[in-house]
Amino acid sequence: MWTQNARFCPLCGVELVSARVEGRQRRRCPACAFVLYENPASAAAGVVLDASRRVLLIRRGIEPFRGAWALPAGYQEADEEPEQTVVREVREETGQTVAVVRLLDLIFIPEDARKPANLAVFLCRPLHGVLRAGQDALEAAWFELDALPAELGFDNGPRILERLLPGGDLERPSRGRPAAGAPSDPPAGNDITPDIEQSEQEVAHVTEGQRGESRLTYKDAGVDIGAQDEALARARDAIRASFTPGVLGDVGAFGGLFDPARVGAAGQVLVASADGVGTKLEVAKRAGVYDTVGRDLVQHCINDILVQGARPLFFMDYVGTGRLEPAVVADLIRGCAQGCRDNGLALLGGETAEMPGLYAEGDFDLVGFIVGAVARERLLDGSRVRAGQVLLGLGSDGLHTNGYSLARMILFERLGLDVGDRPHELGGVTVGEALLAPHRAYLRPLWPLLEQGRVAAMAHITGGGLRDNLPRVLGANHAVIERSAWEPPALFRFLCAAGGIELDEAHRAFNMGVGLVLAVDAGDAQAVSAKLRAAGERVFTIGHVAAGAGAVRWVDA
Repeated sequence: MWTQNARFCPLCGVELVSARVEGRQRRRCPACAFVLYENPASAAAGVVLDASRRVLLIRRGIEPFRGAWALPAGYQEADEEPEQTVVREVREETGQTVAVVRLLDLIFIPEDARKPANLAVFLCRPLHGVLRAGQDALEAAWFELDALPAELGFDNGPRILERLLPGGDLERPSRGRPAAGAPSDPPAGNDITPDIEQSEQEVAHVTEGQRGESRLTYKDAGVDIGAQDEALARARDAIRASFTPGVLGDVGAFGGLFDPARVGAAGQVLVASADGVGTKLEVAKRAGVYDTVGRDLVQHCINDILVQGARPLFFMDYVGTGRLEPAVVADLIRGCAQGCRDNGLALLGGETAEMPGLYAEGDFDLVGFIVGAVARERLLDGSRVRAGQVLLGLGSDGLHTNGYSLARMILFERLGLDVGDRPHELGGVTVGEALLAPHRAYLRPLWPLLEQGRVAAMAHITGGGLRDNLPRVLGANHAVIERSAWEPPALFRFLCAAGGIELDEAHRAFNMGVGLVLAVDAGDAQAVSAKLRAAGERVFTIGHVAAGAGAVRWVDA
C-alpha cells in the first residue's frame, strides 16, 4: 500500500516529517495540513454501556468536534481489525478495558473536511479500569441515556443513541449514510438488552483463562513478548560489541556479571549514578530519530561520575513503553551500546518493560545506570579546592540533555517551528539537528589530566546550570564567574531572544555553552588549557575560586 512507503506529501510535494498527531507519532507535511494515516479509510467507535445502562462519553480534545461530547473513537492502524481498534481507543481515551459485544452501526462519512472513512460503531461492555481522561480527551464520564449532554459531536448520533432506548425510532434520518454494501437501515431489533445480558452471562460463566468464546493472551492485554524478543535480537550484536574484559557471561542472564580486577579496578571505590535524558525524548519522537538519545544517556552518565574522578566500568539501561515497537527499542539500545563502545565501558544489561495504560500510546522513557571506580586517593570530593584556583569551562554541543521543556515551548509552541525548519538564527542547521546534537563526553580528553593529578575539582553542568552545579564541588568556597568570558552558541542566543529569557534565568535553565567546569591551580591553568585544546576541546577561562560559603557570584562586564 502506498501509505507504507510514502516519503513526500501527495498534495504539495514537501518531504514528510515525524510529528505528534492525535496522540501518536505519525508523518505529516510541514507545509500544509496533510497527515499520513496508516489506514485512512477506516475508523471505529465504541458505545460502552454498563450494567446500569449508562453510556461512556468523552469530551473531545481534537478536531473534529473539539469540546463536544462524543463516543470514544479513532482511526484504525494498518495491522488492526476494527474490533481491536475500538478496544484500544476506549482504553487510551478513558482508561476502561472493554469487551466488544457486536457491531451496532456502519457509517460512511463523505464530508470534505474529514478524511473519507468507514466508521464502524461497536456495542461494548466495560470489564475493568479506572475512569480517566486519556489521549485526545478533555474529560471522560458516564451518562444516563435520558440525561445526555446537549451538544453531541459524533456522526449518526441520533440513530445510534436512540437504538439504546426501548421503542426507539429506527427510521430517523441520520447525518451520515451507510457504507457501500451496508444495509440501508440498522439491523432489526432496537433493544440491545438481550445482547448485554448475554455478554454478562458469558463473562460470569468463564472457564479458567477464557472470557466469552475467546481465550485471552498476554498480547490481548497489550504486552507483546514476541516484540520484546525481536527488539533484543536486533540489538544483541551491538551489546556484545561493547563488552570489555571485565564482563563475565553473555546477553540474557538474570544479572550481569563484572570482575573489576580484570580491568585494573580491584580494591577501588565504586561510584554509581542514574539519570535520564528528559524531554529530549520528545524531540527524538518528533524527528523519528531514536539512535542518538541512547548515546546521549550514556555520555551524560559518564560525565556524572567522571567529575568525581571515576573511570566508567559498566552501564545498564531501562526502556519503558506503552506499546513496544521493536525497531524503536532496538535503536534506543543500540545507541546505548554505541555510547558504551565509544567510551570503553560495557553495556552489561538492562530492562525493557511494556506497560499499556501506564504509558500513553507512542510514549516511552529511557533511563540509565552507570558504575565506575576510582582509587581512594584520587577521589574528587571538593577537599582539594582552594581560593585562587582558576575555573576552566569546556564547550558543550548544544543543550546536552537539559532545558528541553523550555526549548520545546519556545520553538514548537511560541514560534510554531518544527524539526525540519531551518531558521537563519541557527546558521543553516535544522531545529531537529540543533536540538538532537549529542551530549558531549569529556572522558578521553580529561583522563590523562586526572591520572596526573592536575585537576582539583570538576562539575558537570546539567539541570540548574552553572549556578546550581558548581556549588556541589566547591566546598567552603565561592565561584566567581565572568559571563563575558565566552559567547553562548547560536542556539542559546536564539532561545533567549525568542523566549524573552532573562540572563540569570537562562544560566539556570541551560548550560549556555559550557558543559563541564574544572578547577585547576593558577600556575597550571595555561598548560592544562593547551592540552585540552590539542585534544579538540573548546576551553574558556570563565572565572576563579574565592573564599566563601559555596555559591556562584556573577561578574558581568
